[in-house]
Amino acid sequence: MGDESDRLEAMTDVIVRQTGDLRRIVDEFSKFARMPEPDRRHEDLARLVRDAVMLQQTGQPDVTFHSDLPDAPLMAELDATMIGQALTNLIKNAGEAIQSLREKGAPDGFVPEIRVTLHQRPHDAEITIADNGIGLPEDRARLFEPYVTTRNEGTGLGLPIVKKIIEEHGGSLALEDAPVFDGNSHRGAMAVIRLPSGQATGAISPGETTDEANKIKQEAGST
Repeated sequence: MGDESDRLEAMTDVIVRQTGDLRRIVDEFSKFARMPEPDRRHEDLARLVRDAVMLQQTGQPDVTFHSDLPDAPLMAELDATMIGQALTNLIKNAGEAIQSLREKGAPDGFVPEIRVTLHQRPHDAEITIADNGIGLPEDRARLFEPYVTTRNEGTGLGLPIVKKIIEEHGGSLALEDAPVFDGNSHRGAMAVIRLPSGQATGAISPGETTDEANKIKQEAGST
């Protein structure tokens, strides 16, 4: 009972933290061209990925999630609200790809899976979100074009917005064929996100903006 209570409390904290800030994005996403400027702060990217996985794991209880995330914080200068929403959308897309395969006719014994990894590389952090769903269309590059969608109920704005968010942070987003999962004979899709990361000497404290850090340094130097 205690574990369930702790899990519910953790989920509630994530939802409350994201919901308030999302109003800013929702208002400006009504017009694709009016992407809000990222409010960059030094944040723990590992926590953002973990939160996104936890929310989608709860919303997709019939999907098996595998996460390979660092236990230690992985700091990066980013807008936590925007990156958190981008990650949530990509994991949600993975679940929808699995649902599309089921509707088309999944093979016997099919076990739906989503695998999420986060690793520090020499100059950036790499996140992968892989699924064993229906896979990518032949003309996969067009998925990043506004209003292009493979789903009847889709708006075609999800991936272009996610790509723009990541590029606004100096990163990149690519869609690739996922590795063949154990027990499967087909390839699903894999999103590969790369974001600048790393904490420099004299680093910014978590939650502090670059401007705030510079102001503190200037004030310290004048005393």
